[in-house]
Amino acid sequence: MKHALLLCLAVFLWGCDTPRSYGPETPYYRFSADSRLVLNRAVEIPANWATVRIQGGRVVAFGHVQEQSPHCIFEIGTVREMPQRVAADSFAIVRVTRSESTIAAKPGFFMRAAFAGIDRPSQMFYKTVFTLRSERQPGVLRLTCQSDQYAAGMGIPRHLTVGEIRQALGDLFTLELPGI
Repeated sequence: MKHALLLCLAVFLWGCDTPRSYGPETPYYRFSADSRLVLNRAVEIPANWATVRIQGGRVVAFGHVQEQSPHCIFEIGTVREMPQRVAADSFAIVRVTRSESTIAAKPGFFMRAAFAGIDRPSQMFYKTVFTLRSERQPGVLRLTCQSDQYAAGMGIPRHLTVGEIRQALGDLFTLELPGI
């Protein structure tokens, strides 16, 4: 009888729970279905690549991104031997997903010495992936925004906030969110 009463109380309290709403200043913000990403000026994808990295509102060469700071990867669906131009456009955000991705440290003497006894990855990226759609440019696929959450001083690992994503995009892109 006692257990049945506790079970009923738990079900009652669970039923009173309301959906939580997190604002854009949190890493838990829920993007609405009519959100858009606007490319304000053309971007050139280098030859033999299908991506460009964006940080601080500008295209940054691969290998020159400050990975502990917010940055985004703009991706198209083809790799060509010549540069490809993506024209200024407004893209519908058809889906937003969040995930985590680790990169393991390269094995070697110095890495083993520096991380002796530690079996965690050397980098942990918390990714927010925007799947994009444009009638004019169907080859544009997605924008992934992230930062290395294992970098020194990062604190508790988390996804980027809307403000941090906008900081990475600068004035190259505009992230349009209804009501914000």
